[in-house]
Amino acid sequence: MLVSTQDDSALRVHYRSYRLALLLLVLPPLMLIEHLPALIGGSIDRSDLAALVLGVLMPSIGAYLLVEIASFSFSQQENLFRWRWRNLLRRNSLELPLERVVGVRREAIEAGDSGYSYRLVVVIDDGRVIGLTRGYSGFHDKQLEAIVEQIREYLGHIVPMP
Repeated sequence: MLVSTQDDSALRVHYRSYRLALLLLVLPPLMLIEHLPALIGGSIDRSDLAALVLGVLMPSIGAYLLVEIASFSFSQQENLFRWRWRNLLRRNSLELPLERVVGVRREAIEAGDSGYSYRLVVVIDDGRVIGLTRGYSGFHDKQLEAIVEQIREYLGHIVPMP
């Protein structure tokens, strides 16, 4: 879910992706329930044990890859750009003066036959591109464009980038 909010002190953009991950995390307990009696009794055969291990590991790895919480914050009052990103095991952050933000844009990649997928990125004066997310979403295209315009309007010094 992508959300932008603005108050007297800052413009904030948040991204939270965890719904599909939560659905995937339902699968391991179901696998354990199905194979628990044989596992406790020691009568589980190799193929069932392999299915159990895969049934627990694969959804857990998928959930790890899908859980993501990120935010940008632009504060004219504090003259500060903040970026925070985290998933289940890692986190990153960055704080810079607003003058160092030279661009905000919607970044696109081709998503095969289905067209393009997009994400919101901020360009820093040293050329670094910071993405709000590590992944892309084709669902937020129009919403991303509106948020990019909102950020550009809030900051004023940002020149639209192609």
